[in-house]
Amino acid sequence: MSSSIRALDPSVVNKIAAGEIIISPVNALKEMMENSIDASSTTIDILVKEGGIKLLQISDNGSGINKEDLPILCERFTTSKLSKFEDLNEINTYGFRGEALASISHIAKVTVTTKTSDDKCAWKVSFAQGKMIDTPQPIAGTNGTTILVEDLFHNMPSRLRSLRSANEEYNKILDVVGRYAIHSSQIGFSCKKFGDSQFSLSIRATLNTKDRIRAVYNSTIATNLIDFELDKKEGLPLDKLTGYISNMNYVSKKAISPIFFINNRLVTCDPLRRILNQTYLNFLPKGNKPFIYLSLMIEPTSVDVNVHPTKREVRFLNQDEIIEQVSFKVNEELSKVDTSRTFKASSILTGSQSIGQTSAIGRSQYSSRQSQSQVDMTSNNISPITPNKIRKYENKMVRTDASQAKITSFLKSSQYVETRSLSKDNNNNEIFNLEEEDNEDKQNTNISSTSPNVEDVSGDLGRSTEENGNNTTGSTQSKYQGNDFNYVVVKNKRTLVNLSSIKELREAVDERAHKELTNIFANLNYVGIVDTERRLISIQYDLKLFLVDYGAICNELFYQIGLTDFSNFGKINLLTGDQENLKLVNLLSIFKELSKEDVNEIISSLWNMKEMLDEYFSIKLSIDDNGEDLNHVQLVSIPLLLKGYNPSLEKLPLFIRRLGTKVDWESEIDCLNAILKEIALLYVPPIIKTLDQKDENISDDQMIDFVNKSQSLEGTLENVIFPTIKRRFLATNDLVKDVVEIANLPGLYKVFERC
Repeated sequence: MSSSIRALDPSVVNKIAAGEIIISPVNALKEMMENSIDASSTTIDILVKEGGIKLLQISDNGSGINKEDLPILCERFTTSKLSKFEDLNEINTYGFRGEALASISHIAKVTVTTKTSDDKCAWKVSFAQGKMIDTPQPIAGTNGTTILVEDLFHNMPSRLRSLRSANEEYNKILDVVGRYAIHSSQIGFSCKKFGDSQFSLSIRATLNTKDRIRAVYNSTIATNLIDFELDKKEGLPLDKLTGYISNMNYVSKKAISPIFFINNRLVTCDPLRRILNQTYLNFLPKGNKPFIYLSLMIEPTSVDVNVHPTKREVRFLNQDEIIEQVSFKVNEELSKVDTSRTFKASSILTGSQSIGQTSAIGRSQYSSRQSQSQVDMTSNNISPITPNKIRKYENKMVRTDASQAKITSFLKSSQYVETRSLSKDNNNNEIFNLEEEDNEDKQNTNISSTSPNVEDVSGDLGRSTEENGNNTTGSTQSKYQGNDFNYVVVKNKRTLVNLSSIKELREAVDERAHKELTNIFANLNYVGIVDTERRLISIQYDLKLFLVDYGAICNELFYQIGLTDFSNFGKINLLTGDQENLKLVNLLSIFKELSKEDVNEIISSLWNMKEMLDEYFSIKLSIDDNGEDLNHVQLVSIPLLLKGYNPSLEKLPLFIRRLGTKVDWESEIDCLNAILKEIALLYVPPIIKTLDQKDENISDDQMIDFVNKSQSLEGTLENVIFPTIKRRFLATNDLVKDVVEIANLPGLYKVFERC
């Protein structure tokens, strides 16, 4: 016998309807947020607990709800947006059915607090099953409405079990709030979890659309946007289209669902999404996803908004033609900017420097796991895992050993013989006398306990003067020449430094230390110079290739050497055929902008501090023939920081000038710090201008000089400076920006599928 047909109980009908409209907490929030926007709110605040299941509260400062309307507020099909079906043809508001609050009240506990501008107080009332539980209670409050939803789906256990975790539901809420925040100009939004002091999302009402995108997503998207606009097309109901789309410089593997608003209504519009993604395939590399935000204003009479229970879809006339126009416009805009593309290299580290955190610097996961396994088993006297038990993936194999010398280091003798043979005039080089202090009873005065103590050494300088002799400083050739350095060892006991200012400066370096960056430099493999003019070299660490500003690195290295060996420097005694060249007045004469009084003031300040400069920094000044004329003060020696490396004498005039003008002689710590920085600046390898070998205007002499200097610099960096960096350098936080990862082995395998 067949069952008889009967009418469903109204409570069952209401629950079924509520289940169609409110699928998850984010749907409830969307309905209430749209009501707040319809009420002309300028601020909307959202509070969420356990993904909106336990508590979901939305507060606005809109027009509020009249007290007289509260009894039917949560009844089905009650609305202030329309009165007859034909009104749907011109609907400009989000809500129109009058089912949102009714549906929510059938599956949750709802409390409404509201106040209009005409009310003297706010009114609070609770609802259940679409009915007002008690009479409205007067309370203190501001203009607007606050709706509190508690225990969502408490009477629908099957729906409750189907929901995702609280965090996932909260992320859905954040996503929807962010999309409305981007589109709703002049409205401020905030959203946070219950109990949190910080907002997960906060958008000020004054922000423009691009700044809203930056706040909701990130600055990478916001800085790579194309302002998009399409005016009304004849014969189509499209009134206007505006928005932002990403250009080709935006690279992201993570897909962000396009943001489409049609007549200010958030919709999906799958046909438009598919054709725009297809358009981007012609411009973006494979696997990259675009960012799209579009707002279409279509004649209300051509749009059917009553299509989907959750209002996520709409239908409109001439849909295919409008979508085709949008696609054509997007293709046109992308073609305009498809003339160049920026490939951004990420800095090796951002944010925290904790070794335990995942970063671009750390060793590969395979290497880390293998090393840890070997350590653990060794400590337990268990034989380590043999290689044939662990599969070594080729794209994660480190094929270099930072502790092994390169084969080129054994060939440097012939290399530099060739370099010297290119030089047209070696007879002008005058060897300077050098002294090495062989300090007995050396004490460890390192900046960091991880840095080994460094010998006090000195090296020689080659200097050639121009044939006409008009250049008072001469042109410097700082050439690394293997065993051509001559050292005079002077037996001295190492000076113990107890100056509090030096200790403070050393501690300051320790505080700025960057552990992971220091580890990179301690285990690097030198690759070679990339650009001598921009002072860039490449180094390899583990599976990564880095581009390094060696000028900045050398500056910090020599500053740290100066701090470590303070008051224990070797000396570079300056000797020339014409001692006039070493007089300070002649060194400073190349600066035409300096008056005679300025020159005298610089020389006087240095002469007054000559004892301190000599004792602490091995910078010796003297006056010939025991005279007192400051015009006869000459530079006798400069400090030696690193054995086998010569500072460029072309920098001596600038070094003297900055010593006399950039040092605060009144403050001890500022004075010593400034002098150490100037010495470090003197020791930074000079810039070598890059020459175009195809340029016919470049002479052979210029090209020979460029080749000599480049090869000399290459040898100095590879065989002297960077071995020292590996041995004793303490990388600091401010050097992170000077080290950029440009390639890694797993990434190269993805492109070339082999090494």
